[in-house]
Order: sequence, then C-alpha cells, then structure tokens
Amino acid sequence: MMGGLRVFLLFAFLSSCMAAKFAMFPMPFGRSHFLFVSKLGLELSARGHEVKIYVGLSSRSFSESPLTQFFNDTKSSSKLTKHTSRGSKYEASTNPRIMLATLYDMQSSYCDEMLADSQLMEEVSHVDLVVGEFIYLCSALVADRFSLPHVLLSPGPLNLPMAFAVNLPSSPSYSSQFGNSVLNTQWSLFDRATNLLYWAFAYFSYSHDLCASFGHVKAKHNIKPEKSIQETLSKVDMVISQVPFGFGLEDPRSVYPNELEQFMQGSGDEGVILVSFGSVVGYNFGVDERILQVMAEAFSKLPQKVIWKLNDNVKLISWLPQNDILGHNKTRLFIAHAGINGLLESIYHGIPMICSPFFGDQFSNALMAQKSGFAEAITLGTISSQELIDVIGKVINTPRYRETARRISKSIKLLPRQPVKEAADWVEYTQAQGGLEFLRPRALDMSFYQLYNLDILLLVSSVLSVILYIAYIFLKVVVKRLFKSSKKQKTK
Repeated sequence: MMGGLRVFLLFAFLSSCMAAKFAMFPMPFGRSHFLFVSKLGLELSARGHEVKIYVGLSSRSFSESPLTQFFNDTKSSSKLTKHTSRGSKYEASTNPRIMLATLYDMQSSYCDEMLADSQLMEEVSHVDLVVGEFIYLCSALVADRFSLPHVLLSPGPLNLPMAFAVNLPSSPSYSSQFGNSVLNTQWSLFDRATNLLYWAFAYFSYSHDLCASFGHVKAKHNIKPEKSIQETLSKVDMVISQVPFGFGLEDPRSVYPNELEQFMQGSGDEGVILVSFGSVVGYNFGVDERILQVMAEAFSKLPQKVIWKLNDNVKLISWLPQNDILGHNKTRLFIAHAGINGLLESIYHGIPMICSPFFGDQFSNALMAQKSGFAEAITLGTISSQELIDVIGKVINTPRYRETARRISKSIKLLPRQPVKEAADWVEYTQAQGGLEFLRPRALDMSFYQLYNLDILLLVSSVLSVILYIAYIFLKVVVKRLFKSSKKQKTK
C-alpha cells in the first residue's frame, strides 16, 4: 500500500489471457465522480478484465458507497489532510476565475502526489489502458508517462475549459460556451458577441491556468520533456460522454425502504417533492442559513410532502436512494443543484426539475435542462420564499414540464443498448487496438491559426488589399490624366 495517499478498488484478478488491465482515475473530489466512473469499472470487471480505480481518501466517496466492501482500507496521511485544507480555499471562492484556477491548483496538487508515489506508478506502468475523467486531466500525464492508450469519460457537457485540451469542436457562433446563459435559439449579434467573450474566458482559463498548473507537475516529474503541456494534455484516444446518450444509471442502495415507502404513500394525490444537493453542496458550502430558512418556509406551505428537512410535512435523511425515489409514482418534482448524475436520473424517470446551480458545470447543466423544457433554473441565494413557492407551483402544475421530461425519458428507454455496455465496448476496442492514433483528428496537431484558417484569411486579405490598392492607384492615375487632358482641351 502507498501509506494513505490513495486506496484502490480492485474489482477482479483473472488469469484469462484475454483479460486486460485498466487503471481509472476519477476526479478526486465529489462522490458523484467516483460513482460515475465505477459504473463503467464494474461493467469492465464483469467482462473479465482487471480494473483498479484510484481515488483520494480525502473524499467520502468510499464510506458512503455501496461498493465499500471492495476497498482496501488505509488511514489518511498528512498529505491528504493538507490537501483537504486546500479544498476549503476552493469552497470559499465564488469568483469564476478564482474558482477554476483554484480547482486546477487542487487537481494538480493531488496529481503531483500520485505521480510521486513510486509504488502506485509501478502498478500503473503495467496496465494496458488508462481511463480518466474529462474534468480531471491528470490521467493524460499518466498515460503519456507510460505511453499508454487513454480514454476520457465526460459526465456532463463538453463545453468546459478542458475541452480545449482535446480540441473538441465548439464554435462560439452557435454553441453555448461554459458559463453562458443564453436561452433563446435565435441569437442576436449581442448574444453571439457575449458567447464569444465566454469562449475567450474559457480559453484563457485553459491556456493560462490549467496548462500552468499541470505544466508544473509535468516538468517536476520529467514527463516527456520534449513535448509541451498542451501536447501531453491532448494525449487522448477517445472521449466518451454520457450527454446526450450516456444515460446509464447507478444501482440503487436499499436503505430503510419500508420507512420511505410509508412516507411516499402517505402523500396522497399531491405526491412528493425530492430535494437533494449532492455530496459536495451543503451547509458549509452553497446552502447557508438564509437559504435554509427560505426553503423551510416555502416547503411548510406546500400541499406536497418533501423529503429533505424535519418538520410537519418534510422528512430529513442524511442519505437517500435517490434513483428509487425518482422512479416512484408519487414523485412530482426534483429540486437539485443540477449535478449531471441527478439530472440524468431525473429525466430517465420523467420527473421535472427545479435547478439551483452553485459552481462548476452545474450552471451549464441547469441551462441545458431549462432549454430542453423540463426544468426551471433559479438562484436560491437571492430567491424569496414566495418566489420559490410560485416556481414550484409553476413546474408542478404546468403540463409541458412533465410532458417534456416523459418524452425525453421515452427516448432514453428506447435506446437499443445500455450506454454503459456501449462505453465498455469502446474502451475494449481502444485497448485491443493499442490506441486510436489512426482516428486522431488532425485538428489536435494544428495550431490555433491553422485550425481556423486564420493564416489563409490573412493571406487572402493581404492579396485583396494589395489588388485594391493597385486598382486604387491605377484609377487615381487614370482619373488624373483624364482630368489633365480635359483641362488642356478646354484651354485650347
């Protein structure tokens, strides 16, 4: 073991010569990231492969997961304690630039600790393929260090600043950029200009902050010094996204089912509202005393029962089987922070939502849900109790929200193959090929000005300018001579 820096989840050791070895590196902060990656890990393990998921002990992902029996438990080290304190700095910031820069700093610090662990790196050097997470690009450094095939999993939209690392197409002229909240589909000149500014912000965040943070780690561990950090971060053979078709659900955890069922059935025709803000958003971050008071006051006046807080018609639970509750016929609404897992579970079951994002990709997820027509986006930090009651009534009592959610749900359930199985197919394909260099887009090896033909536009503009200038001089000379000729004739 590596002295508490991480634990690894070992799904299977099989002797089959056909089995491959996979190392998976989810984002070390937030339980949902571990659950998202572990779903694919379990599928690969069931196919006979050896899978290890490396996760940080600073997270509660393990103690609260139904997969805890698979873990080799170790004690947290001083490094992780220090790392956790760095996390509080991130939680305290609401400025988008500072928030992202500090997130990259936290990620690169954790990545540095992993790369410095010789035993962990020795284990990883013997795997056949590295699986990382789109929002956490340390896996690119690991893959490049050992020249391994690399697959990235994306739990949410592909418009995050990390998309620049793999050069994913996202034209600011028509694709909503990270942080932008344009809801209409027909964009005005102002909308496109605003979207371009968001694109520029995301590119600056990637090139100035993300590359700097991981570039320092790359240089420290002497990973392919002949390559730039941009080249190393672009070391990816495939990106697998669960949006819009990756709707694999986590298996439910059956805790206190009878008690919850009695509460659900006791709601009558009005039904139940589920309120959940995940494992990261909570009283210490995002939900303060004012928000608690606003929500408690609003919930106490609703005809529906609410699973969230203790009073006459509200039930507080520290952990709940979210997927089961969303699939219950008494559930009428889901109020959440727009985490991608909860959002996808909600539309799978055809449940409309009210989204209150707090940080990261939650803003883009809330925008996507609102534009799709099954949700409304609010800001709990500024909304009043009566305004919250009004928006709850609007979403529950307006048929189009539930009709849209059910339409999307039907589309998902009619998919011919479970997305997690399809994702596993592609991971196996990438490993069997030893990488997918032959599918690598040429855009990844082109500079910015080449990718967008700026050099051609400059050349054409220069040529046209020269031609127009020559034409202007020619016409000027012709006009001047004609004028002189005309003047001489008049003199005669």
